[in-house]
Amino acid sequence: MQRRNGLDTWGGRHTGPWNPKTSRPLPPRILILPPGGAPTPPSLGHSGGGGGFQRGSRVKCPKFSRCPNLVCGVRWGDGRQQAAAELRPQATKSKGMAFNTVPRKVGILGYGRLGQSLVSHLLTQGPELGLELVFVWNRDPGRMAGSVPPTLQLQNLAALGERHPDLVVEVAHPKIIHESGAEILRYANLLVGSPSALADQATERQLLEASHCWGHAVFVARGALWGTEDIARLDKAGGLQSLRVTMATHPDGFRLEGPLATVHSTGPRTVLYEGPVRGLCPLAPRNSNTMAAAALAAPSLGFDRVIGVLVADFSLKDMHVVDVELSGPPGPKGRSFAVHTHRENPSEPGAVTGSATITTFWRSLLGCCHLPSKPGIHLC
Repeated sequence: MQRRNGLDTWGGRHTGPWNPKTSRPLPPRILILPPGGAPTPPSLGHSGGGGGFQRGSRVKCPKFSRCPNLVCGVRWGDGRQQAAAELRPQATKSKGMAFNTVPRKVGILGYGRLGQSLVSHLLTQGPELGLELVFVWNRDPGRMAGSVPPTLQLQNLAALGERHPDLVVEVAHPKIIHESGAEILRYANLLVGSPSALADQATERQLLEASHCWGHAVFVARGALWGTEDIARLDKAGGLQSLRVTMATHPDGFRLEGPLATVHSTGPRTVLYEGPVRGLCPLAPRNSNTMAAAALAAPSLGFDRVIGVLVADFSLKDMHVVDVELSGPPGPKGRSFAVHTHRENPSEPGAVTGSATITTFWRSLLGCCHLPSKPGIHLC
């Protein structure tokens, strides 16, 4: 057992809190939130401040004596500590989903089809829901010209903290989570739209460390995964033996990298990859997010034992098809519990994200905006 930045590690890998009864670290806890979240008064906040992002830098935990105004706590003169949540203004219930008189501040990273939809929803529906859009950042700033008000355009990602967001939503690319996810957690909760980033063990460890260090939550959007709660419940009960997720669409809808980018379809329907989800995520970072969400929903199997299948199908010009197949261990008579769901999601030709997934993501955003800032990784 080692201590690093106030967190417990086992064999050099962060695994969450230490269990004093067993003298072993507890595994990371993945919390599954219901669709749309729970309408309870939130305790979101931010640590404020600016500061630039340094790629690959380690997150340092705050010291109360040096940073008395951080969200994680306050040290008084007599040595007592009081949770910062107790110092925040009390939430008051109002119309719709707005629970606080102060709008929750939301920042968006990415301005593709999904980002554009979220920005539109926040600008038109956000005010009545108690949500305020405070910035939009995109790798190509020119894409925001003429559609995002100049005052909302964030040109430098390192200046994110100056906008004082309560929630930062990533809908850009897993690379953003790899490089800046841990630093973003200094300032706000993080909603990850590219869960394939968590297939990288170093990235997952850094996010968990930063989350516990700064008291902010890592939310992961379920996206196109159907039956998330059922998978999680079955896994927690020890009744999940196998999980297989197949995603099929037209080849134009894929954004492949590495050796997978050179694979050509040999017929009307070609299996491009079949194997552990961890191996697929770096090769298809934008087409494996549903599979990554499944791996997070079933931690007993995880990225190494959940099987992902990527299929190029020339007949699916305007649709994404996701099949989820799971089974439990054999019962007393040798029969096993099994479920197979088939989801057809309409999409624009060549689009990475299906139409129904965009709606689902908006519900995920609303859900995590109205939940406490609890450290850890939470599917929503």
